[in-house]
Parts: sequence; structure tokens; C-alpha cells
Amino acid sequence: RMLDAVSDMAARFQTRDPLKGTLRLGLNESFALTCLPDLLRRLEQRYPGVKTSVFVGDTGTVSGLLNRQELDIAIVSEPAVDAHVTQESIGRNRLGWFASADFAIRREVLSPLDLCPFHLVVSPPTARLYTTVTRWFAEAGALPQRVSMCNSLSVTMLTILQGAAIGIVPVRVMKDELERGRVKRLPVVPEIPAHHVSLC
Repeated sequence: RMLDAVSDMAARFQTRDPLKGTLRLGLNESFALTCLPDLLRRLEQRYPGVKTSVFVGDTGTVSGLLNRQELDIAIVSEPAVDAHVTQESIGRNRLGWFASADFAIRREVLSPLDLCPFHLVVSPPTARLYTTVTRWFAEAGALPQRVSMCNSLSVTMLTILQGAAIGIVPVRVMKDELERGRVKRLPVVPEIPAHHVSLC
């Protein structure tokens, strides 16, 4: 849906002259990991004269670049953008707590309080995911004992795979690791709210 929305938006502004120059594209890391190669292939096929400059960052950073007009287009979860930035909703990004395959689950369903004793790895405060996690624990009156922050989704995933910590990441980026049996998704109540994704 994201790729189709990009194509639709480009088509709206297309003239008889081919699109040329540099397209400054911003992405959250989860979308870069799952969609960027296909998006670049499509752009090259449709607009061979376009060069792409890709910036990968968290919501706060990408939103800031959009607000300062340092990006032309971006795919962002829960963007914090000014009125001059146009947004088009393209879906939702489901989130989940993940642990290595050998992590022993003591209960069928875990609460925020159940996760508090474990070493957790989360995104830094500039990421929308940080706000989501902080609110999730606060609404349950829970205070995690050991939280590490990592600004790289790839490194967070590696930390989870190696069993160094439990982490919260978009479900889609862990799909392959789940199918291989290298990680497990922890069942939690309440569920982590999904993030709305926009093309900006």
C-alpha cells in the first residue's frame, strides 16, 4: 500500500517532462528494512532520471527534516509535522515485544509489571516508539528496572536475537526470524497500540 501511495502521489504531480533531479526520501528504519529495495527499483523503472538521497531515522528526526523542508517525501509512523506538510494515511504498523527463542515464558500472558524485572531495549526519546512504551508502562503503574536505549532497529533486533535483552519492535521486521524459530513474540495484555503510518 505504501508503494502504491508513492506512485499515486508522484502521478498527481507528473508533467509531460520526465521527473529528474534528486528526490530526498526519509524513512523510519522499519520501512527501510522491509520496503526500500522495492521502492528504489520502482522509482528507477518509472523515473530513470531521478537520483535518490535516502535518510533513515526515527519519527522525531524525520518529522523535523520534513518541517524544515530538508526532505521531499517521507514514510513516517505517527508523524509530528507542521501544517505545511501534507499527510496521507497508508496503514498501521503493529508492534510487539520480542525475546530470543530460548526465553522461558512463565505465564501465558504477560503484563507490564511482569516485564519490569527484565533487561529491556527500546528506542530513544526522539522515536515515537519510546512514547508508546513509556505510556504503556505508566498506564499500568509499572516502572521497568533496567532499560537500555538503542537508536538502530537493526541493532535492537540483533540484541533480541542474541538474548541480551527483550525488545519492542514492529512485528513485520521480525516476521522472518519468527518463521525460522529464532525469536518469540511475547503475549502481552494490554496490547501495544499500533502506530499509524503516513506518507508525508
